[in-house]
Amino acid sequence: MRDGREALSTLGVALAAVAIQLPIYDRHLALLDEGYLLALAEEIARGKLLYRDVYVDNPFPGAFYLVSAWLRVAGTSIWASRLLAVGAFAVFTTLLFRTARAVMPRAWALGFAGLLLCYRIWAFPHWQIVSYSSLSATFLAGAVVLVLGAHALGAGACVGAAVLCKQDYGLGVGAALGLAILLAPERTGKVRRALAFAGSAALVVAPALLSFAAHGALRPFFDQTVVRPLRAAATSRYLGLPPLLPLLHQDAALRAGIGSYFPAVLLTLAERWSAIHSGWLYRETAVWDVVLKLLFYAPFLVWAAAALRWARGGLRDRHLVLLAYAGGFLLAFNRPRDWVHLMMVYPPVLLVGTTLLAAAPGRAARVLPSAALGLLALLSAELGRELRHAFDWPLASPRAGVLADAHNGPLLDELLAYIDAHAPPGAPVPVYPLQPMLEFLAGREGAGGVHVIWPGQDPARHERIIADLEARDVRLVIYSFSHYASLGSFRENAPRLFEYLARHYAIERVFAHEPFGPLWCALGRRPQGPPPGTALPGSDGLVPALWSFTPVLAERVGTPDAPVVARLPLDVPAERPRLDFAYGIDPERWLEAPSGPFTFTVTVDGALVFRASVDPQRRLEDRAWRPASIDLAAHAGQRVTLAFAIAAASAPPRPDDLAGWAEPRLSASAGTPPPTAAPAPSP
Repeated sequence: MRDGREALSTLGVALAAVAIQLPIYDRHLALLDEGYLLALAEEIARGKLLYRDVYVDNPFPGAFYLVSAWLRVAGTSIWASRLLAVGAFAVFTTLLFRTARAVMPRAWALGFAGLLLCYRIWAFPHWQIVSYSSLSATFLAGAVVLVLGAHALGAGACVGAAVLCKQDYGLGVGAALGLAILLAPERTGKVRRALAFAGSAALVVAPALLSFAAHGALRPFFDQTVVRPLRAAATSRYLGLPPLLPLLHQDAALRAGIGSYFPAVLLTLAERWSAIHSGWLYRETAVWDVVLKLLFYAPFLVWAAAALRWARGGLRDRHLVLLAYAGGFLLAFNRPRDWVHLMMVYPPVLLVGTTLLAAAPGRAARVLPSAALGLLALLSAELGRELRHAFDWPLASPRAGVLADAHNGPLLDELLAYIDAHAPPGAPVPVYPLQPMLEFLAGREGAGGVHVIWPGQDPARHERIIADLEARDVRLVIYSFSHYASLGSFRENAPRLFEYLARHYAIERVFAHEPFGPLWCALGRRPQGPPPGTALPGSDGLVPALWSFTPVLAERVGTPDAPVVARLPLDVPAERPRLDFAYGIDPERWLEAPSGPFTFTVTVDGALVFRASVDPQRRLEDRAWRPASIDLAAHAGQRVTLAFAIAAASAPPRPDDLAGWAEPRLSASAGTPPPTAAPAPSP
């Protein structure tokens, strides 16, 4: 009878874990994390070997090969990968429920399972997408169940699989569980079980390493998964934990990184975040600051409280295993210590905390957690409803099968249609710097086996990209101007690649539907050889620079009260002379707060010959390098002074590298076409 009730309880938890995901599992898509895993899984399907043919930034290979195998069975689409994510969370929840049943009564274990179901929405986007973190955590949940059941061989195999998916989680938790087996106070044969545990894990990991060694990829594997991650950790600019002080006042440091510290699901739901951000509670009090800091430091406090409580009461085997499980995740909680990564630490800590409460005396220890769980469930269900409602745009790509939001969905469809129309079938279409999902959705390869550009990468990989772009004469590159500020700019992270793209590609099309929304551009190959005519030299007020994606003469922006004029003496050719150029704002600054409009003027010996205004922050159609031409026939054969000026109504921030004149050239033929520029984005 008891076994039947246990089986029904376990089945009920598994079915509930699937059921709560069905309304939302196909909503949203993550252009970076989800796209990276899918893009590399497809590289495997193309017959490439990770680390040798494809650069991998940090993780061991398990998740990539597992997902690639799954897509071969279920179909190549985001939707198919989401089925794997649904299954992984259901297995994860069920395994942790079985762990809970080993250490607490059924009612408490069911309550803990309910807490995990609520956690699913707060952990967003983890578990919404398949990832190496979630797959590793699922294998580790299996390891904990098996360790509690004294199945060392099976537990070690699960740890080995976890290491292959995400080495820091696998090694951190695996080492802690191995130590728990070795130090278990209530069991005999501990050394034998610990050796079996470690040996089983090694037997899972070793064949993968031997396979890479046999194919000449062991050295790049070691470099990309061990050397570079350690080097990046030592020099990383990633966020740490929010500062503990000030605790009871608004914290400027925390709020400066609020996009990283705040629950991701609340930031993703634009209306919800807008209401929070503009509300009195956020603007006038420190409530959110205190709550966020408590949530970030709670895992360490709960673990310490449990260790102290159980040590004083006589440490049992199961207590040691729980502490090892939660402590291993805390050890592996590396930078960036943001909300998304914090959420992967929480399930083991929730298990430890629930175990403490289950043993606490008094009615309050039962009533208060039950009431809190009820409120959390209601709020989580409401957020799930909002998530389903917010993502209602079915993407047109057959590789999608998921729904995006109305801001990104139409733009993604437009961009993917452009790729289909302008890149030959099968031709590579690299996407930079951090949106490999576009490569997957378009079914296109990147260049050089590199799919993301971010800090700390070996410059040699950027040279490899350039060599591949040249060797395969790649005609189309997609670039995003929407960056993560904490990761630095594309120019900073890959200066050589940026210079190459700026000199060999030009913006052909801009994709934007709103002033501060997503912003992409299509880069097309420039014609070989320099454009016709003679390039204008720089001067005291015209500084040669390389912007996105063209050479310019940058000029400081002035104001009516403090005008700035750059004068350039010029010998005008005798035959039908003309000055060709483009004008505009540096595209990397199109998403800044509005500071325009900007008025561009050119005079010849004091006579106004050109005047135009742009305001790219407010007017999407001004997001382009606008071509222009000035007929200098009236000054043929003469020496004149050109005066260039750019003005705004008030002084903008960083006025020296904001606006400029793209590739101004003096032509001696009236038949020369003006320089190309990007068409205006679709409204």
